[in-house]
Amino acid sequence: MSIYDVFKDGHSSSSFDKEAWVAQKQEQRKAAYELIDNTCTEMSADGNQFKQYLNVQAEFDRYSVANAVLVSAQLPEATQLKEYKKWKENRVYVNKDADKITILEPGKEYTREDGTTATSFNAKDVYDISQTSARVKTSDAKPKSMRDLVSALIDASPVPIQPVDSMEVPAFYDSSQEIIFVRTDLSEGQLFASTSKEVAAAIYDFKHNKSREDTDFKSYCVAYMLGSKYGVDTKGFSFDKLPEQITGLDPKDLRSELGSIRDVFGEVNSEMYKGLEKNTPVRSKEQER
Repeated sequence: MSIYDVFKDGHSSSSFDKEAWVAQKQEQRKAAYELIDNTCTEMSADGNQFKQYLNVQAEFDRYSVANAVLVSAQLPEATQLKEYKKWKENRVYVNKDADKITILEPGKEYTREDGTTATSFNAKDVYDISQTSARVKTSDAKPKSMRDLVSALIDASPVPIQPVDSMEVPAFYDSSQEIIFVRTDLSEGQLFASTSKEVAAAIYDFKHNKSREDTDFKSYCVAYMLGSKYGVDTKGFSFDKLPEQITGLDPKDLRSELGSIRDVFGEVNSEMYKGLEKNTPVRSKEQER
């Protein structure tokens, strides 16, 4: 007697149709790429959609630009995404009427006709925690003080930051001296926003040899994303009118610009995280109980 006799109908006459499955996956991948292109086209003309993408990329800082665009297009309020089986492994169950989100994951490497190597991507369905049996948890971590955040920005800066009593602008990266000057009469929110923008400008210049003229808006985006990431008030930022360097781009070129923004944001965020961890008091075992 076979163990499979426990199934009601015994052996089914149905068989897995691999070709149909492959065709379905190819169609899903094609639809994902079309959604990316369509969303990028809309983002280049709509400041609200552009801002929405920046929020998603700040939340999912390790996601590629393509996947952040996909999340932004499908469920911009998402906070925690996992595959069905990953949720199940954690004893969390996806709701029957859950809205799935399609993203892309790296597949196998292949050789192009010109001899170069590339990586194929496969479509994958993920679900946000809001679509599951799990309760959406708020962070137990104590919010970082503005003092800690600014200290972390100083750690993240590739050049010194010097306070000055008087200056026409809130903060300014002087590439000739390789110093960021910051005015001393700013509110905490202004201090974080203006300093983070100039830290990004310094990274573009100091590490990537990019001029302020080419990177000013991108530095502005990095500063907005950092504010979004660390819960700093971002009401002073506006994307109502996007610059020509964004509005005139096709989807491929826009993704390239977004990739530059993501990379510099990642550099600052990574260094800030190290600085914040360094300044976090170590909890004793007694405190953890």
